[in-house]
Amino acid sequence: MIEVDELTDYLDEYLEEKQEVKNLTEETIKKQTFNISKFIEYLESEGIDELNSGNVKKQLRHYRRHCLKQRGNKRTTVKTYMMNILEFINSEDVQEEIQHDTIKMKDIIEVKAEDPETAKKRIEKISLTWQQSDFFLDTIHQSGNARDYAICRTFIDSGMRLKELVLLNKSDIQIPLDENGFFVLPNDTSEFIDVNLRAETTKGELKDRTTFITFDTLVSLNDMMMDRITKLRKNTYDVYRPVIQRNKAAEERTREELFTNIKGKRIGKRGVQDIVKKYAHECDRRIADEGIECPVNYSKNVSVHILRHTALSHYAEILTVAEVQSIAGHSNSQTTDKYIHIDREQMKQKLKLNSNRFNN
Repeated sequence: MIEVDELTDYLDEYLEEKQEVKNLTEETIKKQTFNISKFIEYLESEGIDELNSGNVKKQLRHYRRHCLKQRGNKRTTVKTYMMNILEFINSEDVQEEIQHDTIKMKDIIEVKAEDPETAKKRIEKISLTWQQSDFFLDTIHQSGNARDYAICRTFIDSGMRLKELVLLNKSDIQIPLDENGFFVLPNDTSEFIDVNLRAETTKGELKDRTTFITFDTLVSLNDMMMDRITKLRKNTYDVYRPVIQRNKAAEERTREELFTNIKGKRIGKRGVQDIVKKYAHECDRRIADEGIECPVNYSKNVSVHILRHTALSHYAEILTVAEVQSIAGHSNSQTTDKYIHIDREQMKQKLKLNSNRFNN
């Protein structure tokens, strides 16, 4: 829940973060500020004290109708208004406070109740298969950006939320650090590494919970840290070589935050969202250039939340509902059950392997 008179504060923070990440023009920021502020003014004029999960869609629908009927705006103009407002309402901080699912344009034009089976099919459709998620990671790896690769690997391994990822500290990865601030790699490459998600970083939880990353993801985290303390410099033979920068190496030894932005500060949620979208577009470009047959439109379907869905769907192929629920941090098993997709051929293979139990 958010008090309506607090929305302006959230708007200021939202626009500041957006300006930093996307480097929007002053005119664009001015237009978006105006459009969202008009919605806040409307709520105040209607005597709406708060936005919560129970009334947010209703108020958005009422405001859209108000723009069309009372103000006489064109449908195309109102669509622009609503797109700006929805992006703000769906921003991480606002969404977390109101505690609503992501709201789409179709939700405020035509509202239809979604039964559990439909929701389950929807999640199954937009979760990436193992092969599709590997393709996404390979596309990032080809770019050579160690940080972006490590971030997306961590998402697809762990299934954590966006807020949980940006607030990760090095100490949350349950592996010792060496004298240079790098993770000490375990001898067993098949080992899964515990990641502690602190209660203050999670969604409405009162205690810490644990998820996991693979050995390969741990390696990518070390690669990321090495990348941020090195710089390419040309030697006497005009060949660029990576050189460790002493001041950055010193910072890394005592650094607390795991993922950082280009300024060396903790990365923001908007920055991570833009990273995922960037490589989703790159996947589609690669598919077109290489003539790959792929049923997934990455630009349209892949987002931070879909990477979480993907991770939990992968876990659901192996673990029990209760185990996936523990990793996901869901308050009830019905939410987790949406990620359990039954593969009939896989069921028959399992039965075949255990046929002796049935035949005895």
